[in-house]
Amino acid sequence: MDTKFMLDMCKLSNSQQSKHITILGAGVAGLVAAYELERMGHTVDIMEGSPRVGGRVWTHRFGNEQDAPYAELGAMRIPSDHQHTLHYVKELGLADKLCKFVTVFEEQNAFMNIEGNIFRMKDAPRLLQERYQGIFTDTRYSEKTRLFAAWLKTIVNTISPGNLRESLDADLKSHLMDELERLDLEPYFSEDGETIDLNSFIKDHPSFRARCSKALDMFLGDIIVETSHDLLQIKGGMDQIIQRLVASIKASITCNQQVVAMRVRDGYTEIDYLSNGEKHTRRCEYVLCTIPFSVMRKMELEGFDERKLDSIHNTIYCPATKVAFHTQSAFWEKQGIKGGASFSGEGVRQSYYPSVKFNPNSGSVMLASYTIGDDADRMGNMSYSERHNYVKNIVSKVHPELQSNGMVADVASIAWGNYKWSAGGCTVHWSDDMSDESNHTISYLEAARPQNTLFFAGEHCSKYPAWLQGSIESTLEAIYDIVSHKHSTVAATKFSSIGTVHAKTTQTNQNRELVQVA
Repeated sequence: MDTKFMLDMCKLSNSQQSKHITILGAGVAGLVAAYELERMGHTVDIMEGSPRVGGRVWTHRFGNEQDAPYAELGAMRIPSDHQHTLHYVKELGLADKLCKFVTVFEEQNAFMNIEGNIFRMKDAPRLLQERYQGIFTDTRYSEKTRLFAAWLKTIVNTISPGNLRESLDADLKSHLMDELERLDLEPYFSEDGETIDLNSFIKDHPSFRARCSKALDMFLGDIIVETSHDLLQIKGGMDQIIQRLVASIKASITCNQQVVAMRVRDGYTEIDYLSNGEKHTRRCEYVLCTIPFSVMRKMELEGFDERKLDSIHNTIYCPATKVAFHTQSAFWEKQGIKGGASFSGEGVRQSYYPSVKFNPNSGSVMLASYTIGDDADRMGNMSYSERHNYVKNIVSKVHPELQSNGMVADVASIAWGNYKWSAGGCTVHWSDDMSDESNHTISYLEAARPQNTLFFAGEHCSKYPAWLQGSIESTLEAIYDIVSHKHSTVAATKFSSIGTVHAKTTQTNQNRELVQVA
């Protein structure tokens, strides 16, 4: 946390009258905003459209016991350099629960399913080139170049959506193999030559990324983070951040209030919302909107300038689908797997194992499938039973134990692309159409730009899309802008406030009812 930034906000707060801010959305962005604004002496209330708080932080617990095994259906990891996120983890008394998140490619005993051939991660180098034909067997290139390219293809295939997998294949055939051949790749192989350090390679050779397609270049930045050895998690569930923020906020948090219209006026914002099937209108002195643009674009919007409307309607959202199995036992541990992820292949993609211990009497949990992009769309359009059976059948090719009677005790899943309150897993700065290199920068800056007294925050307003860091950083910047904003001269208006108060209870039971959302 930038201390100077916070001090500046406090000075601004102390020098001005208290303001009333209506916060739309009770995800991490909205809750952090309420927490900080209240500490500065401002009045807030929070309207949430869905029946639950937390947004895309969603920990599903398989049981009511305190130590019941759980799966993260939303945010599940924190990069160690995301200081804004870690500040709140520590501030909320959760620092002692931080522990390492073992990610994909870190567990050498995990499995890979490449075109129906199943082998251990540690055996991949001897098998990759046999499976990949064409450019990967071209003897014009050195063995190091071919092996490095095969690893790169495997990493991208494991993590990325289909269009980017195709983009890498095209780039390798046209020019990237030549680029790799001229570089010294030796330092990026492990001592035994079994694995590569893609993170270090990408950081040391920005010219390689510059020669990739624009979309692939940006996605490689995401891969660097996702395959980092310095990822963290919160033992006991990421939703503890949400629970402790809620407990620290005095303001009312009212769920089941769906905003259906926003009208920007001179000096205030007018909102229409549905509550108990009835439509209500309220005038708000200040509004901080953390609702995803994928949801907001379906509303009636008035008083927005054309650039802002363009941002709302054209910000790109990537679907994501997760399927978690509550298993009778952690059978994978007998195979030497203590975390990390397998590449289960086909449309299932990544299968993650827990790197925290659960009470063995309660079984365990594996995130059997985590997909984004076109893979997530296909799975999201299946019915619950079709989706769960599909994942079970595919992952069983790697782990036949899943077919044992009673091994899968329960299943939870969510298709964020079809979830009413997000209509997407996260925003992305890469897409099929990357005709303008600066588009990704303009998009988040424009997304964050206010309209009179209507301000915006969330991961879509940040240079850290898909991460809690982005939601929090954009929130702090929006708070600064709200606190420092000077009201234009307007006729005196009595701003309404929400009278109903949402009880601050844990969301465990509501979460259980809401999972398996198609």
